[in-house]
Amino acid sequence: MGCCNASCCQFSSMADSEESDSSSSTASGLLNINEATVEDLMALPGIGRRKAESIVAYREENGRFESLEDLQAVPGLGRRGLEKLVDMITLDESGDQSGCLASCCHAGSLACGCCCSCFMCMRGCWPSIDPGSHDEALFFPDDSAGSRLDRLLDVLASARRSLDVAVFSISHKRLAAALVQAHRRGVLVRVLSDDMQAKQQNSAVPELRREGLQLRLDASEKFHMHHKFVVVDGAALISGSLNWTHAAVERGNENATICRRPALCNRFALEFERVWAAFRTGTVAQAPPAEFDGNVAALFFPEPQMKNVGLILTELQSARSSIELAIFTLTLDMLVDTLIQKHKAGLRVRIITDNRQAAVPGADAQRLCDRGLEVRTDKSWYAMHHKFAVIDKQTVINGSFNWTAQATKGNQEDAIIFRGEKRLAAAFLTEFDRMWESESFKPLGA
Repeated sequence: MGCCNASCCQFSSMADSEESDSSSSTASGLLNINEATVEDLMALPGIGRRKAESIVAYREENGRFESLEDLQAVPGLGRRGLEKLVDMITLDESGDQSGCLASCCHAGSLACGCCCSCFMCMRGCWPSIDPGSHDEALFFPDDSAGSRLDRLLDVLASARRSLDVAVFSISHKRLAAALVQAHRRGVLVRVLSDDMQAKQQNSAVPELRREGLQLRLDASEKFHMHHKFVVVDGAALISGSLNWTHAAVERGNENATICRRPALCNRFALEFERVWAAFRTGTVAQAPPAEFDGNVAALFFPEPQMKNVGLILTELQSARSSIELAIFTLTLDMLVDTLIQKHKAGLRVRIITDNRQAAVPGADAQRLCDRGLEVRTDKSWYAMHHKFAVIDKQTVINGSFNWTAQATKGNQEDAIIFRGEKRLAAAFLTEFDRMWESESFKPLGA
């Protein structure tokens, strides 16, 4: 099984330039998990003999690993073991196209143009492309004849194997219908959502359950399953602030990004599994500390040790010229204090927040305004629901994560830090300036 567009990958160049040998290491430096011995695996950081033997034994009994799901089934490997492996392995680099599984193919589903959406092909193509060049940022309300909504629906319709959906509120008829259609054509569709939102009169959750989709809800009365992401075939990630509601799509200020970065998709796939497992037993899923993978970090919450929010703090502290922040609600003092410090240091710091949230007791919008920072709020009935920051016109922080203590210590949340991504930053900065200059947004108190 191999890449279906070998001209864009390292596969063909390897076949031309290197003689085959018995080593399980590939030209990319990744370990071929389907050829690795116990000793090969033990040489990887954090993989001891027990895990190595379990991987080899499972492979010998069940055949070759063809996907991330296969690796997840290895007894004793666990989430942490899988996290250690995903950035050090490949499933195949033979260049053989004859074994491509038609059931997991979708033309153009990968950024490089390959038709395979399986984990092997993703990993094989990863080293030879710039994944960030294929990120998309969609902004709402969708006032362009539905084109942004249609783009999301196209990505959902591209699913051939799996859709892992973690969305706080699901009531938009077309988005819900896309999940049902995927389920009917044989795609494994799993849905995580918030229990309180699922009880709303217009919620699509009861319909999804009737259709036979796999569904799990959080059991907390105080905290929320607040994610807004989808992993499509393990190869594409939709994330951002967008809830799947008509108000969000048609009237709110929202965003959704579409990324095809294999490592990032893997991180969100693991997050989905973490929450999915926790909701089966009704427990709270505590997130692990995040780390940068190149210039990108995926942050998940709740994380009471504050290490993940500490990464956001570090990015703010690194700002040298400007910070633009569009945030639905803002109450986390450690981040607010840093914004004030940067303003005092001479940086231009501009903040847009939701007018109703700015008036909530404990909100920091007025404190920021009193300290001389530029703060504007929307003057409409609809939500300014973004949760993004642009730092020095080149770094973007975005996700479901509001800058609050509840989001940090209680809710299931996500945020992504994209460092040095000027093209993506320019798109978010354009959205920020659109709101800033709009008559719908006025200085706080005006």
